[in-house]
Amino acid sequence: MMKKFLTCNLLLMMVFALCAQPKPIKNMIVLIPDGTSTSLLSTTRWYQTYQDPSKKNLNIDEFIRGLVGTCSSDAPIGDSAPTTSCYMTGQMSQTGFVSTYPVKTDHDILPVDATKAYQPLATLLEASKQMLNKSTGLVFTCEFPHATPADCAAHTYNRGSYKTIIPQMVHNRVDVVIGGGTSYLTEEYQSYLKDHGYQVMLDDMTSMRNCHKAPFWALYGKYFVPYELERDPSTTPSLAEMTRKAIEVLSQDPDGFFLMVEGSKVDWAAHDNDGKTAVTEFLAFDQACKVAFDYAKQDGQTVVVVVPDHGTGAVTIGNTKSNHGYDRFSLKQLMEPVDDYKIPVSSMAQKILPLETSEWAPLFEKYYNIQLTPADIEFLQGARDYEKSSLSKEQRKGNHSMTKTLSQFLYSRTYFGFTTFGHTIENVFYAMYHPQNDVLNGYITNMQLHEYMARQLNLTDSLPKLTEEIYADHHKVFEGYKIQVDSLDKTHYRLIVKNKRNTLTTDSYSNTITVNKKEIELPSVVVFMPKNKTFYLPKETRNYLE
Repeated sequence: MMKKFLTCNLLLMMVFALCAQPKPIKNMIVLIPDGTSTSLLSTTRWYQTYQDPSKKNLNIDEFIRGLVGTCSSDAPIGDSAPTTSCYMTGQMSQTGFVSTYPVKTDHDILPVDATKAYQPLATLLEASKQMLNKSTGLVFTCEFPHATPADCAAHTYNRGSYKTIIPQMVHNRVDVVIGGGTSYLTEEYQSYLKDHGYQVMLDDMTSMRNCHKAPFWALYGKYFVPYELERDPSTTPSLAEMTRKAIEVLSQDPDGFFLMVEGSKVDWAAHDNDGKTAVTEFLAFDQACKVAFDYAKQDGQTVVVVVPDHGTGAVTIGNTKSNHGYDRFSLKQLMEPVDDYKIPVSSMAQKILPLETSEWAPLFEKYYNIQLTPADIEFLQGARDYEKSSLSKEQRKGNHSMTKTLSQFLYSRTYFGFTTFGHTIENVFYAMYHPQNDVLNGYITNMQLHEYMARQLNLTDSLPKLTEEIYADHHKVFEGYKIQVDSLDKTHYRLIVKNKRNTLTTDSYSNTITVNKKEIELPSVVVFMPKNKTFYLPKETRNYLE
């Protein structure tokens, strides 16, 4: 009896131990508020409280863990392309480089291997799909070939080369894509997606809401999603709704998912020094964070990471207007000046640029409740791109654009302050949720953040190996064979490889090869780097010639 009792107890203890074991991490959601200076958090939090005194905190507040040092490989102030690239690949890179190894300079922050220049680097999204069989998703408010989404699913040294980025993003077989840029998804790319089982929904919110399975693309706006200040909720979903839909669909995969969500246009507003718009964009992003955190808490197998790629503008409350008496201003006094700012300064610039100065007054009254004076008009017509100005081009040469001239005019009336129209060197915040509280704390580097995310996905040290396998130099892959590279146009190239029996061809930025007229689909995209005239493709492609 005693032996049976002990055996039962042992079995019960084993069962309890197994039940107590934490579930492995299955999903990762990375949310990036592009260009969010840490000072913008304070500004946004106070603005939210001003609007609703019961709201003292942002949704991200309880998850904020510390600061991230974010930079390029050769510059302390980073560009969006290499900063998110580092999060995705673990390698710091240079301005304009999208998940691509940098070129060595004489002022690198960390050592750079000159022999690896222009090497495409496998990303967490690509590794999640190819090594872990997870579903993948991208959500954003900019156009889909823009730097941050591209960092997850494309490779180039020129972030502006949309003709090379777009086909990579289409052929990289991301399961869910929701964001801006209907004009960039041409009929050719739509047909490709549809032929591969995707639903393609352009400016069609109803269809997106009724879509409950992957794969699909849902794009809104010819170039990008409107700012939150002027978004029509009847035609364009919020970032929170986009995030909710992506999670709903991706979470059906039993192997889990990797999702990147970008609040893209916080950065754009900050570049314009448009404080009200930056704040409302971040509030919209914060709602998307709530969706992710709520899901992760309920799911129990999801890690959430929130981190900007860099700061922009250093938007804050406090400027030269508040040099004296700053400690006596009420919250109302600080925030009330922007109450009547109804549209982004970039939208106002587009409205007044075609008009004579005599036609401006009603617009300023309508959108900003401002009565223009002759001195105001004199200042605004100095914008370098205002062709109807009474000032000559020479007099306007070197001045700011109308958008930036407007922001200077509007925000000189407020207590919002900025240090630059560009990016800043500051450390940015990071926030994390982990079901077992396995989080980082304190100050970390961008490379350490990547290492944390890779570890959570069980991909520690895996991305360099994946890079070696799927982005191999064509000279090495096809060593000993006859190789020819043809230019198809200014941005597209064709690789032709021959031996005695077979001919293999592939086009840049596709995911297929043709061997003796037989088309074969590859697990990754084929990348061509014009700078070193090299195709990068899977090592396994050599097998098709042997």
